[in-house]
Amino acid sequence: MKIQVADRIARADAMSATRPTGKSAERFSEWHHFNFNDERNGLYGIFNLALSGNLDDAEQARIGTSLIVCEPGTGWHGTMNMHSASDVKFRPGAVDLRIGESAIRLRNGRYEITGVLKDRSVVLDATWTPDASAIRVDNIGGMINTFILPRLRVDGTIAVEGKSYRLRGASGYHDHNWGNWDWGRDLGWDWGYILQPAGPNGKRPPVSIVFGQVTDATRVAAKSDLVLIVWFGGRCMQVFLDDAVEVETKGYLKGLDVPRVPGVMANLFPLGPKGIPRELHIRARDGDDRVEISMAVQRAMQFLIPHPRGVGSTTISELVGRYRVRGVIEGRALDFSYVGFAELAG
Repeated sequence: MKIQVADRIARADAMSATRPTGKSAERFSEWHHFNFNDERNGLYGIFNLALSGNLDDAEQARIGTSLIVCEPGTGWHGTMNMHSASDVKFRPGAVDLRIGESAIRLRNGRYEITGVLKDRSVVLDATWTPDASAIRVDNIGGMINTFILPRLRVDGTIAVEGKSYRLRGASGYHDHNWGNWDWGRDLGWDWGYILQPAGPNGKRPPVSIVFGQVTDATRVAAKSDLVLIVWFGGRCMQVFLDDAVEVETKGYLKGLDVPRVPGVMANLFPLGPKGIPRELHIRARDGDDRVEISMAVQRAMQFLIPHPRGVGSTTISELVGRYRVRGVIEGRALDFSYVGFAELAG
């Protein structure tokens, strides 16, 4: 596994210049993922465009557009739409991907995002402007590569079931992942991000944190080191690796409705949601630097991702909850809260 600062976003975040062919193409997957946290309106959202399998084989290709919003008072809205290969257009070697009416494009240093579900129940039109340096992590578990921008400014509009919201300086996150694996066997993961709100005077740069690990599909066997990365403002300050990091779940979330999308997959796999934790705890320590993070899970939903080869699905649990961060990095004391996302896949 190789971790490096990605100075040139347009190159480091580009769609794969070459895609495998033949049998190798069946194991290739790639997706662009965006989150936003709009604390002004109490909205938390996910947008994802994903390509899996052989795009030249209608039976093997799996192409999805996901657009989900958690709205105060009414809960989750949106779903994942499946598409045919004819709906896909992208430029290899560029940040330029379109699936149906949804699109991602990097122009003038910011991401222009259009997200449209087929039933138009959720429609997104916004920009994500980077506010921190990007990190590229290659050859994770010998399978997957990822590009991470931990903090972006989100501006635009989102319509949820006909109600329109204005996004003004919402906090955002972005990653882009690609590689070769068998869904349902090789790949699972734990992941989350935390963004300290900027102070009123701007004297101290806000802290951004991303943590994660790649596992097998059962989320039992580790396939990579645990990683926790800390930024001060735009600068990456510390990377905790391997035994320096611990991630623990506690209890199970009960008494809440947990939607599972898309509905057709939920009908095929009707056992219902399970294994959603009530709490997450993350600890990292290296010399005098230490971070202790807890997350009280407040809401959850699940994506059921159909496998490109054969039958079955991979469950991705999206968690929204309040993080509490305490610690010391480079002599700076950390003590703040943030309502953010975590994700458990397998």
